[in-house]
Amino acid sequence: MSPDLPTNGDPRLTGAYEEWTFGGGAAYAQADVTLTATRFVASMVSLPAGTHPRQFAAEADRQSKDGNGAARVILPVIWNGAPEPPDEMTHWPIVLDFHDPDARDPLDLLQINRTLDHLSAPVRRVLNAAGRKEEVQFQLNTPMREQSVVVLHSGRSDPSPHTADGALKARLAPGVRPVIMAVIDDGLPFAHRNFLDTAGNGTRVEFCWLQSSDTTPSGSVVFGREFTRDAINDLCRVHGPDEDAVYARAGAADFSRRHGSTLNHIASHGSHVLDAAAGLRPGTDQGDVDLMRIIAVQLPAAITADTTGFRKDAFVLSALHYIFDRADRIGAAYLDDEAAPLPLVINFSYGFTGGPHDGSDRLEVAIARLIEARQAQGKPTTLVMPSGNTFGDRMNGEIPVDQLQTGMSYPIPWRLQPSDRTSSYLEIWLRAAGEDAPTFALAISDPKGIMCGTESPLAFASSVQPQGGSSPALSQNLTLSGNTIGLCVVERYNDAWVRVVVALAPTEPTNPALPAAASGLWTIALSKTGGAELDAPVSCRIQRDNDPFGYLRGARQSFFDDTADLRFTADGAVSRIENPPSSFVRRLGTLNGLATHEKVTVVAGCYGDSGRATEYGASGPLRTETVPAGRGDVRVAAVSDESTALRGVLAAGTRSGAAVRLSGSSMAAPQVARALAMRHISQAKAPPATFPLRQPITDAELSERPTRLG
Repeated sequence: MSPDLPTNGDPRLTGAYEEWTFGGGAAYAQADVTLTATRFVASMVSLPAGTHPRQFAAEADRQSKDGNGAARVILPVIWNGAPEPPDEMTHWPIVLDFHDPDARDPLDLLQINRTLDHLSAPVRRVLNAAGRKEEVQFQLNTPMREQSVVVLHSGRSDPSPHTADGALKARLAPGVRPVIMAVIDDGLPFAHRNFLDTAGNGTRVEFCWLQSSDTTPSGSVVFGREFTRDAINDLCRVHGPDEDAVYARAGAADFSRRHGSTLNHIASHGSHVLDAAAGLRPGTDQGDVDLMRIIAVQLPAAITADTTGFRKDAFVLSALHYIFDRADRIGAAYLDDEAAPLPLVINFSYGFTGGPHDGSDRLEVAIARLIEARQAQGKPTTLVMPSGNTFGDRMNGEIPVDQLQTGMSYPIPWRLQPSDRTSSYLEIWLRAAGEDAPTFALAISDPKGIMCGTESPLAFASSVQPQGGSSPALSQNLTLSGNTIGLCVVERYNDAWVRVVVALAPTEPTNPALPAAASGLWTIALSKTGGAELDAPVSCRIQRDNDPFGYLRGARQSFFDDTADLRFTADGAVSRIENPPSSFVRRLGTLNGLATHEKVTVVAGCYGDSGRATEYGASGPLRTETVPAGRGDVRVAAVSDESTALRGVLAAGTRSGAAVRLSGSSMAAPQVARALAMRHISQAKAPPATFPLRQPITDAELSERPTRLG
């Protein structure tokens, strides 16, 4: 067991990723704020049925004032229409305030868990009195800079109503209503001229929330800065066409210690996506784009830079609560009715490769419930996300049932690349079972064949108790030559899954004094040792670990080095189809791990000159006549590359007049989001544009085409 966590059965309220990034792997974390100097940590909290976050925050505040050492809970904007299922856990964004670092002991993982245990004690007492065993659970994200958080006004709301654009409101008539385009992304140029109305009189950005800023929070948000349409127009009037001055005055450039501001680059992921979704298109039949009003949420740079995605939950969920709340305010401003059925399209061009991939990821559950609740109010709501770009990246593997019934161990071949300055993560997903659950053994060996940790494999059953239950998750430090270079954690993720997480240190840490994980082929040997027969294959997923557009962390993607993986065809081209059954590496099933629930429109990318699926576009499992479509499958595709010779599609850079070409399904998604939004505006419900395949392809690729492109 890890020495940083309780081993006596006390509740353990954090998970595997927190144990590494805040525990044994903290020295490797490329964080702006060290844990010992941290006051604020963003988190997603999972509360048992019947517990509202405002009650939870109020109780935490009472305990804090009593001087018993509990942390405070700060609530960001919480949408009033958020559902509270009577018999299920609910998930909420919060900010944990661990008080002044100079007036308390330095934080470590053990202290965090003790504090969270104390924080959740009142809820536990109520549940125990009712004979219930549920536990409050926390998914800690990233430490926040102290100057970006407001402490005194938790959950505050701006008492002043939002004002409408008078010229647009005067044009509204029965049957004519605005549509809201919301974009969650990075490096959002809210002062760009492409987001003005067609007359050039003012911006169409009704609200913009910069979740991270070095300046004092503004607006009615508890962290970051908020700008309304009037505030943006005022900034632009003062500084004229000098957009650099606008962003500097607004504190919009997220200058973190390790991550520069992408808004100060010629282009950003967010500038391209926001323009594709909602930018002006002069000289084209763009429809009445003045009716498209914009809500923009810029995620912190550290969240975008860390492509593994486990630091994102609180920020993404708070962004959605904010968007839903502000959409209601826009309805009140333009239609004089907060309950008006104002259409909302959300483009979230992010993704990650981990997760259960069945819609039961906690963030997925929270997102789906929010969308369902708004739709139940009669307000059209659509979430658009990309399928992902990892089809051929060797990050998804599957162990067939029969390969684990032999009693022999199955060697998972995990290759770490040299010169990797970031930690690498592997997830193994096993179906949770009852009392007669299958039992397993897991042995981890370095490229030289030396077993890490102990001399015997880690033994566990796929019936591990939930986090915070009577039996803590299993945890084992991975050591070589007396140095800790990784961690293995086995934990019950939810009612359906047991998750094994293996974390390994960078192969070339930024601090050369730290021990490194050896580059080369690691072997994760999984064997079934007893219990019931397996009824489902074992899924293995490597977390995405590369440098996204606009960032440079020194990340290098690890991958499954499977000798049966047919990466290339006979003529040397990159393979565009699934591997044969004998291969461990699977390409179908690589879909964006946040886009596998039933409340998302998933968009793939294709080549504009041929209509052929891109070789990188991720997808769900193969669907056939006998295997019907499932949650989160790709439904539609848009052009993500003009051709194999001319990659990418054009959209705006961060400054007016600049245009850039970016490639990927993230660039396809906002085109679909725009089309869906314009269909709400247009009286003529024209079908989506389609074009035939213009290039001969193999029978195998043809059979997979509906799964790849929808």
